[in-house]
Amino acid sequence: MHRPLKIAHTSDVHLDGEASGEAARQAFVRAVEAVAASRADLFLIAGDLFDHNRVEAGVVDFALAQLQRIPCPTVVIAGNHDCWNDASVLRRADFDQAGAHVTLLREPDGTRIEFPALQASVWGRCMLDHVPEYRPLAGAPTRLRDLWHIGMAHGLYAEDPNTPRSSLITPPEIEAAGFDYLALGHVHAHRQMRHGGTLACYPGVPAGGLTLVDLIPGEPARAVAHTLP
Repeated sequence: MHRPLKIAHTSDVHLDGEASGEAARQAFVRAVEAVAASRADLFLIAGDLFDHNRVEAGVVDFALAQLQRIPCPTVVIAGNHDCWNDASVLRRADFDQAGAHVTLLREPDGTRIEFPALQASVWGRCMLDHVPEYRPLAGAPTRLRDLWHIGMAHGLYAEDPNTPRSSLITPPEIEAAGFDYLALGHVHAHRQMRHGGTLACYPGVPAGGLTLVDLIPGEPARAVAHTLP
């Protein structure tokens, strides 16, 4: 049987070096502090940690320093603002400096990592470009043994699969993936959707905010928007 799992989930922090980015930096500091205070087992950053790929080294150093403070395993994926192209800020950031507890999912076709102590696995794709052809849930794997099955995706939830937008995530894709929890990024408002046995959520509250998720054996996943002080 699974052990209970508490997840902290954020996205769209949009760190940059502009004067207007001070609010984003302070929000990220508070989010990191809230992760520690919540005693989360796992922290997920579902894309757009950085606002663009031109951010200066000082902003990257700030982000890595904050990630060092997180006391639990942390997983990061790229978003449409910091997508994994040749100029990506994520390529310049040495995530090893943040510590062995931080993992950046780098594979365009998707990567699954296991956390045996948490009885959980996390899967996500690395976004190369924010285009209509890109589907964040393409190639999502089936459940691994009896581990909690957790996914990460950065894109736009849309009920119509023919919506002429980029990086679509549709209800049938969510249901077919069968995740216990799907951590979404891209939309700057808290929103929850259930399809099949999967709870999918944008953290929002506002962008760069934090959602706390409880996975309890035998119960539906629960997510609550956490207001940062």
